[in-house]
Amino acid sequence: MILKDKYKQVLDKFIMKYKKDDNVIGILVSGSIIHSKPDKNSDLDVHIILNKSTMRERGNTWIDGVEIEYFINPISQINEYFRSEIDKPCTVHMLANSIVLYRRGEIVDKLIHRAKLLMRKKLPKMSKVEIENAKYLVDDLRKDLEDMYIKQDIFSFNFIATKLLDECLNIFYKIKREPLEKTKQIANSIKKIDNKFADLYINSINERKMDERYRSINIVVDYLEKMLGGKRTKEWKLKGKLTL
Repeated sequence: MILKDKYKQVLDKFIMKYKKDDNVIGILVSGSIIHSKPDKNSDLDVHIILNKSTMRERGNTWIDGVEIEYFINPISQINEYFRSEIDKPCTVHMLANSIVLYRRGEIVDKLIHRAKLLMRKKLPKMSKVEIENAKYLVDDLRKDLEDMYIKQDIFSFNFIATKLLDECLNIFYKIKREPLEKTKQIANSIKKIDNKFADLYINSINERKMDERYRSINIVVDYLEKMLGGKRTKEWKLKGKLTL
C-alpha cells in the first residue's frame, strides 16, 4: 500500500530520530488513515519495536497538523501482548494490519506473520461456568430493566438498557469466539458474523421510544439466551476453586 505524500512526509519526520537508534529494529504504521477513509479525528498509529528494554512508552504528538499516537515496546512486551490480549487484541490487530516503515533484520516480519495467524485464530469456547455467569448477568440486568420500565423511570431505564446491551455485545463475541472489534467498526463486524443479531441489536440501539426500546431489547436478550443454550434456571449453583 502506498502512503499519501502528506502522511509519508509526516511519518518521515517522526521516525527520523528512531532510525538512528541501534536498539530500534522496526517501525510500523496502522490505523484508518492508512487502511480506510479517515474520520475527522483519525490519527496515525505508529508502533516502534525495540530489541531490548525494561520500559515501554505510549504517547501522542502532532506534526504538520497530523496527530500521531505512538507505542514503543521491546519484543518481549509485544510477545506478552500477543499472549494476554485474548478478547481485545489491540497490538495483534495493529501489527497484522500495518505497513512497515523501517526494519532491521527479520524479527519484525516474524512478529507481523504471527499477528496475522493470531487474527485468524478462534477464541476458546465459553466454559460451562462462563455460560452460566453470562446467563445470570443478562437475566439480572433484564429484571432491573423491567423494574425501571414498570416505574417509568426514564433515566434509570436508559442507563440499565445501555449496560445490558453492552454486556449482550460482549457475550455475543465470546459465543462466536471472535475478538471484540473496535468501537467504530462494531456495526459492520456484527453484520458479518450474524446478520440477524445485527439487525436486532442495531434496532434496539436506535430505538428512542421507551415502550419500543423495552420490547426490542427483550428480543435481543431472547436471541442471545438461545445462543447460550436457554434461559437461566430459577434454581442453580456454581462451585469452583478458591482464587486466594
